[in-house]
Amino acid sequence: MSFLTPLMEKSWEPVKNPQIQTLGREHTRRAGLRLLLTVVSVLFFLFIVAFLMRSQYPDWQPLAEQSSHPLFNKTLLWLNTSYLVLASICLQVARVSGHKNRLILAKVGLIMGGLFSCAFVTGQWMLWQHLYQQGFVVNSHPALSFFYILTGLHAIHVAIGILAWIVAVIVVMRDSPKLAQYIELCAIYWHFLLGLWAILFILLVSKPETYNAIVEFCGLGI
Repeated sequence: MSFLTPLMEKSWEPVKNPQIQTLGREHTRRAGLRLLLTVVSVLFFLFIVAFLMRSQYPDWQPLAEQSSHPLFNKTLLWLNTSYLVLASICLQVARVSGHKNRLILAKVGLIMGGLFSCAFVTGQWMLWQHLYQQGFVVNSHPALSFFYILTGLHAIHVAIGILAWIVAVIVVMRDSPKLAQYIELCAIYWHFLLGLWAILFILLVSKPETYNAIVEFCGLGI
């Protein structure tokens, strides 16, 4: 419960020590981010459980087993994944540079991380358009519906992160003393998104036998 402590502080009461007040706000931002990541994790966990349970029905069709399947050619998926990996690396470089007071490298890393994130969202949109043009629409079959839901939700959270990144860029360009803090929060969020995407990627392109094994191991069978 320690991460909820800053959220329960009485912020309306006057604080005599500015340093304590600054630390309190920093802890509040960190606690808010942890709470957000917890909520997002639970959301995706529930969707993944639903995905696995739905995969046990007879009408389930795999996405990447044969050349006629929508995700058999994973070129665009791998390309988009590389964008997110590069975004995470750039933000980690910015994070380390911010703590070491290397402002120029921190700014460059932050900006590049955001640009790669924009490339990821754009790439996902292109992937959806490519599938749509091939006739793989959202209601083609249950597996494809889950693909659009999971990748769409993930892209939305990346887009939300980009909005926060814009705020961070504004703060950084003003050479605010909060530079390192804002960059660190962005880096943590992007590392989370990368880990989440890795799970989704593996899940979506796995074989039905993998789903069956997971369902049996977790006791989710219908």
